[in-house]
Amino acid sequence: MNGAHRLAQIPPGVQCFVGNEARRRRRIEEAVLAVFEGWDYEEIIPPLFDYADVFTGEALSAKTYSFVGRDGSVLALRPDFTSLLAKIAAGRLRDRPAPIRLYYSGEVVRYEPPRAGRQSEFFQMGLEHLGGEPRAADAEVLTIAAECLEALEVEGFVLALGHVGVFTGLLAGSGIGGARLEELRERVEAKDARGVRRALAEVDLAPEAKSALERLTTLAGGLEVLDEAAAALACCPAAAEAVGELRAVAEALGGAGLGSRVAVDLGEVRGLDYYTGLVFRVFVPGLGFEVGGGGRYDTLLARFGRPLPAVGFMLGLDRVALLLGRQKGEAAPSTSSAERVTGSDLGKALAVARTKRAEGARVRFGNGGGQ
Repeated sequence: MNGAHRLAQIPPGVQCFVGNEARRRRRIEEAVLAVFEGWDYEEIIPPLFDYADVFTGEALSAKTYSFVGRDGSVLALRPDFTSLLAKIAAGRLRDRPAPIRLYYSGEVVRYEPPRAGRQSEFFQMGLEHLGGEPRAADAEVLTIAAECLEALEVEGFVLALGHVGVFTGLLAGSGIGGARLEELRERVEAKDARGVRRALAEVDLAPEAKSALERLTTLAGGLEVLDEAAAALACCPAAAEAVGELRAVAEALGGAGLGSRVAVDLGEVRGLDYYTGLVFRVFVPGLGFEVGGGGRYDTLLARFGRPLPAVGFMLGLDRVALLLGRQKGEAAPSTSSAERVTGSDLGKALAVARTKRAEGARVRFGNGGGQ
């Protein structure tokens, strides 16, 4: 490969959008942000990079692109928004009373092993509800997520709810951690009961807790799963309490007319390590991965010196655009035709163009062609 050809390419894992591709994405973004504004969330544009120790969670640190600044500080490109917003709420916004409602839209960068279809650059649209009564905040955030999808006319979407407290409650006192814990998470998430038994084989845990962890691989479906879970997890008060919290939120969504959009998946246990309560993902039939998700992270802000309960969610613009392209086709967004403005007298031609622009017209200036 010669040097000029290499310079004309973009690196693997990043993206470039032009014309109608960019217009389509911008319209998706505008529709989602209008919903955020409608629920009285305030936009925040956080820095593109920050000190690397802001992103020290186990799930993030391995995927963070870090570099040394000119002053010797170790910095990192943002791999997520939540950690940054937690820091800002505890710092710049420390005197603002809770609850604080913030939304964002922009790119994050995470290292992903080179594999087909995997990107390192993602565009996320999301919000964070910092402070406030937890159950009400959980229900509010889920309702906003549903409204975003309704505004985009997404067909068949489902909010799959889980609760980290079920998994952590069953493991309390086991001492499991590191690679074995990650293996267990993966096996539960994969609905692999045999794999769960194998991962727990040498773990010091009561037989009923091991049985309940294995049962998590099957506790997924409609809201009736909550009744099954209450019986299956009665052996563990902490896990049973988590199911009760999940039921309260699900019932609130049902009362708001969203019952048909809600499912339960108590095997939902993977994800960033700062989640402490409700977790959820947005699934749509025909797409083999979620288009968004979020959850409750009640301990993250304490790390920055301002303990507050918090919950948030995000939609991945790349995945939403892919989904809408499959559901609604790839018709280009409509734009008005440009009026060509030419003339031998440059100043007069520019004056005509300015007049037309003031009237709202779309113009193409000059005698040149092109796209």
